[in-house]
Amino acid sequence: MTDTPTTQSIPQVELAFKPTPLQYFPRLREAWGGPHIWVKRDDLTGFGLSGNKVRKLEFHMAAAMESGCDTVITCGPYQSNHCRATALAGARFGLDVRLVLRTPDGNEPNVSVANLRIDTLAGAEIVYISEAQWPDRDEIMAAEEAELAEQGHKSWVIPQGGSDKLGMWGMSLGFREFVGQIPDVIGADVAAMYHTGSSGGTTSGFGWGADRTGFDNPVVALCISEPAENLIERVDRIWKAGVETFGGDIPQPNLHYVDDYLCGGYGRVTEELVETMVEATRLTGLLFDTTYTGKSMYGVKNEIRKGRFGPDDHIVFWHTGGGFGAVN
Repeated sequence: MTDTPTTQSIPQVELAFKPTPLQYFPRLREAWGGPHIWVKRDDLTGFGLSGNKVRKLEFHMAAAMESGCDTVITCGPYQSNHCRATALAGARFGLDVRLVLRTPDGNEPNVSVANLRIDTLAGAEIVYISEAQWPDRDEIMAAEEAELAEQGHKSWVIPQGGSDKLGMWGMSLGFREFVGQIPDVIGADVAAMYHTGSSGGTTSGFGWGADRTGFDNPVVALCISEPAENLIERVDRIWKAGVETFGGDIPQPNLHYVDDYLCGGYGRVTEELVETMVEATRLTGLLFDTTYTGKSMYGVKNEIRKGRFGPDDHIVFWHTGGGFGAVN
């Protein structure tokens, strides 16, 4: 099935370097056994403006400017990749950015975090909220929007992770890009594609793209923060909003959710996770962070160790960026 809108019919700005490479890393296979392992390099969408979040922001920033907004508001944990990318995108287009950032107690963290330093460097205004306030983040952003309106500003509010129908659309185009690379780059069937699952925008976009391109092999979301049912609910909600806007039917991709590698929840780590992250860097020369890509790569390693794939299989890990988190 094809989507109703064309790429040209939805406002979009250019932020990411695309297509991102699809690269083979033989030393991972040598160390871990099992299948051939490829990496979709969305860590190369840019430098500061890096990671998969940039694909979503191309549509959010375009919508903000087309709507006549002068400010963008979004939210996330204080080490958020999405918030860092939003701050830099706002600087590029001359939009003010207000970030609602979660810390344990609602105060400025007393640790040095690369993404947070970049937020400040890019000129973003930061509002800190506590973990107890986090469930009310949408209402808090609405209050910030109202305050700015009283000051004569018009704001565009982006949900956590850019995860809504616009973010989904951006990631679905990324999936189409990936599918188009498979014949010439891999030249074989892809047994499974693994990615980090959290706020739902990436997973919903991949599911939408898989359904619309006819990619029927497993697309696997490795949950890094919460049980799978939470991610499933968010993805379903985004799909429904997408159908209302873009048309077509609710996607029915071969989408799997795995929450066996939460390691205690968002931002939590275990010794084995850190060891895997370091090992993966030393086998590939790529950077991973303990919150997102390191945790999902830890999941990939364990999925391989469970014997899910044979030596002739090819699997893909979608690197969503977050390299700044490796140096916190």
